[in-house]
Formats: sequence, C-alpha cells, structure tokens
Amino acid sequence: MSGPRVALAQLNSAIGDVSANLKRAQDVIQDAHKAGADVVLFPELYLQGYRADERFAETAIEVDGPVVAELVAMATEANLHIIMGTARGERTFPQNVYNAALLIGPKGLLGVYDKAHLATFRVYREGAFFARGRRIPTFDTDFGRIGIQICYDLDVPEVSRVLALQGAEINFVITAGTSGFREGWKKLLFVRSVENAMYSVFCNVAGTQKDSEFFGGSRIVGPSGEVVVTARDDVEDLVVGDVDLERVSQVRHELHPFDVRSPGLYGKIVEPLNND
Repeated sequence: MSGPRVALAQLNSAIGDVSANLKRAQDVIQDAHKAGADVVLFPELYLQGYRADERFAETAIEVDGPVVAELVAMATEANLHIIMGTARGERTFPQNVYNAALLIGPKGLLGVYDKAHLATFRVYREGAFFARGRRIPTFDTDFGRIGIQICYDLDVPEVSRVLALQGAEINFVITAGTSGFREGWKKLLFVRSVENAMYSVFCNVAGTQKDSEFFGGSRIVGPSGEVVVTARDDVEDLVVGDVDLERVSQVRHELHPFDVRSPGLYGKIVEPLNND
C-alpha cells in the first residue's frame, strides 16, 4: 500500500488551557506512534477548545513560539506528522487571530492553514473571534500532496475542488461538528471524496464544551466514498486507518473527473453576488 497510516485523535479539550491540552496531545502522539501512524490529526481548535470564545485572543499561539517548538519536538521524537487545530495570533500588523491548522513534521513546521470560511450562524460565533484566511494552499509531504480544511470549509464545494486541481490526493478535515449536524457530515464527506476522487480524513471533537455537544464520528473516506475506518460517536476515541494513494490514481484513471469539466461554463461561480 502506498500512502500514510493516519491516527484520528478524537478528543475533547480543557477550555482555555493550552498547557493541559498540549500535555494530553503528547500522550496521544505516543499512542499513535505505537500504532504505526505516519500522521496524527487533532480536532478544530484543540489547543484552546472550540468554545474558548472570548479567551481565543489571550490564548492564541504564535508560529515561532514555544508551543510550536514543543510540537516539533514531539513530531521528531515520534517520527510522524501532526496536524493540530489552534487559534493562531499575529505579532505584527494587523495582529489578527485566526482559526488555524498547523502542519508539523519531524523536521519542523511545514505550513499553516487559516480557516477561510468562518461559521457564524446558530450556535457558531467564529466571525466574532477570528479573521478569515485568504489562501487555499496545498502542502507537499513525504507521503504526497495534501490539502487541509477546517469544518465549514467543507460546505463550500469550491474549496475541495481547488485543492484537487492543485494536485492534492488527501484532504485532511478538522472540525468541531455539533450533534445536530451528525448525519450531514457523513453525506458531505462522501460527496467531496467522490466528486474529487480523493481521500477525506475527518477528525471531530467529542464531548461537551459549555452548552455545545460534539458528536465525534471521525472517519476516513476513500475516493469512491468507501469508509475506511470510523471512530465511535459521542465519546473520545483514537482510531488508525490506512490511506492508499494507488486507489486515488486508479479512480482518477478510470473516471477522468477533471477532464470532463467545462470551466468556461462556470464563470458565475466567481462573480460577486448582486446585493442591489
């Protein structure tokens, strides 16, 4: 099999306590290493807790600070990659705070993704706490080219398609999905995987933070929509599954999902809405 073994660290967080969450992450990373994982994926905003709310500004980490240095040391010791959800703060102008994912390998920080589509409806208040990201990057790793999305990004189909068109074969999705959206996430992951012939690797929060309940249900979905592995619902869990990049190549060879596109027909997608 060509591709990484991925550990899904389906955890809750101590709200606002970066040190406690980081210490727990170290134990989980060691467990993932023992299970032979090449990558360990943590949920959205794991280091602060999704419902840290007004505390994000004071607890946001900096990419050149001690928390990232500790994560690099963990990745080096375990010889694996870490994708970590965190609030990220800028030291210089405009000094924004972002809902971010860090990609860390044994040799250091490989990249950062800042959430581009902030959920600000119903129980979600991200627009009150974060600036939105303005890039959809891909990252080259030892196990191939990957994309990273954060929760509501997956609801916007253009994001996954842009990642696929940039050569990503695996889409790592970190989330804080609440219980009311349990069934919707299964459908979204299936569709995004199939329409882009890529793996969707999904890690969700599990448990209660303030008045929010998160359903867990983390899973790996293959390029034909097959579920490779799934974590339990509603409780913390650590599961490991294999990604086979030969399957991505096979499906893309058979179905030609990008050759059938007619981009000249899709101009409306990138036009601003007419709000007059």
